[in-house]
Amino acid sequence: MSKNFGAKLRIQQKQLQKMLLSAKMQQSMHMLQMSVLDLQQLIAEELSTNPFLEDATVKKDSNLDEAAAQKDKNELELDWLEHDSIWLSDYFDKNKSIYLGEKHDFKQMLLTTSSTLQEELLAQFRLLNDDPQNMRIAEQIIGNINDNGYLVAGTEEIADTLDCPQKNIEEVLEQVQTLDPPGVGARSLKECLLIQLKKKGKINSLEMAVVENHLDELAAKKYKQIGKSLNLSLSQVKTLAHSIIGLNPKPGRNFAPEAKGIIPDIILEKTAQGHEVVINSYNLPVLSISQLYKNALKNKECPEQTLNFLKEKLKNAQDMLNGLKARHITLKNITECLLAIQDDFMQKGLSALKPMTLNDIARKLGIHPSTVSRAIANKFIQTPYGTVELKKFFSHAVGAKEDNLSNQKVMEILSELIKTEQKEKPISDQKIIEILKKKNIQISRRTITKYRNILKIPTAHLRKR
Repeated sequence: MSKNFGAKLRIQQKQLQKMLLSAKMQQSMHMLQMSVLDLQQLIAEELSTNPFLEDATVKKDSNLDEAAAQKDKNELELDWLEHDSIWLSDYFDKNKSIYLGEKHDFKQMLLTTSSTLQEELLAQFRLLNDDPQNMRIAEQIIGNINDNGYLVAGTEEIADTLDCPQKNIEEVLEQVQTLDPPGVGARSLKECLLIQLKKKGKINSLEMAVVENHLDELAAKKYKQIGKSLNLSLSQVKTLAHSIIGLNPKPGRNFAPEAKGIIPDIILEKTAQGHEVVINSYNLPVLSISQLYKNALKNKECPEQTLNFLKEKLKNAQDMLNGLKARHITLKNITECLLAIQDDFMQKGLSALKPMTLNDIARKLGIHPSTVSRAIANKFIQTPYGTVELKKFFSHAVGAKEDNLSNQKVMEILSELIKTEQKEKPISDQKIIEILKKKNIQISRRTITKYRNILKIPTAHLRKR
């Protein structure tokens, strides 16, 4: 009977140990998934509740007796503190971080683009069109788009500036107007709203008729007048008005610097040897373990309840610092591996990205794909092409007889085909499949439809003019 009881007890102890390790791993994975802003908040909360954690960058007044502290310093630490050096904040290069902090105002960084709507649009355009002349025109057009998203220069003026046909400017402007946010690149409120309605697939709709011919009446709420002109009831006009009012009259405003600040988690810093991956620790405190509370653990007069409390807090501090160190190492390794695979990115930008999946990184580093997924979640890297989400570097390969192409590259080809099609006779999805097949690209009709939807390109019959 006692033997059976002992066996059960040992099994229970083993199960409990596994559960505790799992909880510790979950905490580490949670920290890995955090952005640098979330990490700042977590550290601040832990500093406020855990007496063992100290911000080593801040000089603190202490009532600790210096003589006693020096005496304790020469004594042996408890066995479970013998590797105390790991508690030091060596999980990032603080000097490098401070240096980078002086060079960059991270609070002015913007989602995907680091600072401006214009940089975001240029990054998107590079994915659609890598023709040097078109890129030159796009840069001029986008450079004349204000923070509200409107083009403030005429196409004739831009044509004169670049000394090229106005027709070329108009063609590139049409491509710019397909970018996000919807309505960007418009020259008037009417055009802005019409672009948004087209992107919603409402070509030749009643909403378009109202915007095209009755925008002034709509603004003045002259619904009866609109209804009489379009032979619609008052209720129908109000429904249309409600739909139109839901559009964005200033598509660029959400990209204003004050609207969506972001701090990059990783910085691609240029060096004499190329580029170095630096994990951003700007504004993160340098954490260390409190000597005062470590000494309290050795106080023989310390009540058991207090001692247990201190041990628990020390363990929490240990887990925090281990998690931070693991996050730093994992994120750095994944980013370096990612950039090694995407070696053309530094020369050509996002348009040169190769097919790459989470499994590709996981296999090279010998880690689980879910770890890669957590590491890149909500993370941004500052590059010469702006601040980019890490997830943008990942794309699936599309079948080809010669070389595998990324889905982004195939979408570029698809966009170019449709851009150059005859407007009176748009290319059908089946025809696109046949054209791609001649380019040694094997792709299904379902995939074509998926890519068109991503690019916000309507079906052939809706593109017909």
